[in-house]
Amino acid sequence: MAVLQNKVALVTGSAKGIGFSIAKTFATEGAKVALAARTQEQADAAAARVGGDAIGVALDTRDSQQWQAAIARVDSAFGGLNILVNCAGITRGSTLLDADDDNWDDHMAINLRGPFLGCRAALPVMTRDGKPGAIVNISSAFGSRVTPGFAAYSVSKAALNAMTQVLALECAAARNSIRVNAVAPGGTETEMFEEELRRTGMDREKAYALYSKIHPMGRIGKPEEVARAALWLASDASSFTTGTIVPVDGGSAIRS
Repeated sequence: MAVLQNKVALVTGSAKGIGFSIAKTFATEGAKVALAARTQEQADAAAARVGGDAIGVALDTRDSQQWQAAIARVDSAFGGLNILVNCAGITRGSTLLDADDDNWDDHMAINLRGPFLGCRAALPVMTRDGKPGAIVNISSAFGSRVTPGFAAYSVSKAALNAMTQVLALECAAARNSIRVNAVAPGGTETEMFEEELRRTGMDREKAYALYSKIHPMGRIGKPEEVARAALWLASDASSFTTGTIVPVDGGSAIRS
């Protein structure tokens, strides 16, 4: 049987990249999936690509009222919520001193405030029937091995790791059967990675060579590799795992 049969999942940032790969993987494994994106058009297009029972949900993750509306939409469509994946995120390189207010504030709003609002909005529905559930936050290798030149991004992901572990302990203390974990990808071949290369003007071939060098396995990752880790954390296969940050980074966090 598919490992997420009869489960309902909401995945943010699922119009493309890692988020889309997670949503598609979950649907393949039997889940009813709501794909959240900034606009309804983006969300519907992604849901159509997944097919089956998938639905699209418009959601600006920085907005608490939109979170309430999104959770209500999923609840109405599927009769509950078992899995929340906070994947929406941004990365725009800058040193700490060179980061302007927008760079800092945007990282904190999307990479940290968004998952906080999502967890807060989702938990009342996830705990309503007493069934086991899972929250999976998509962090980064830069959250544990902070990197110069990505100051706001590194700080936002380090804080997301801390929030993941705080909430894991709080859910465990409440005995509400909700596990909270994170996946920390290394460099991953996504549209966001390509957009950052275009923004900085960095040569694509040189960038891939550089990122491959900082991963001991000699390459960057693929979205589906991150999705498989998220699947394990979302499924009952990880039923005794909470508060864990799972690296999917080709060994970059432990390199010398």
